[in-house]
Amino acid sequence: MTKAKNPSPRKAAKDTADTPDIQGEGNYDATRRYDKAAGDFAKSGKVDDAARAAQPRDAKEAEELRRAEQAGRSHSKGEDDDMDIDDDEGDTLTRR
Repeated sequence: MTKAKNPSPRKAAKDTADTPDIQGEGNYDATRRYDKAAGDFAKSGKVDDAARAAQPRDAKEAEELRRAEQAGRSHSKGEDDDMDIDDDEGDTLTRR
């Protein structure tokens, strides 16, 4: 009886010039598009308006968001000691 060979779960790497949609450590093309879009948005002058539009509409929504943030943090492998969950102004995720 011969032993069956187990195929390797990894395939040989291809030349990156032939495969622009690299997946593994990330999609390089998508990263470049995101970085450009984020930079363009930051320079657009619309950041403050978007931040105001993203604020909770009422106390109930603010509480829901706070609970969701706490739930997400509870799954974290570590804590970010320089982040406030809720600062004096009521903002969340503010760097100290």
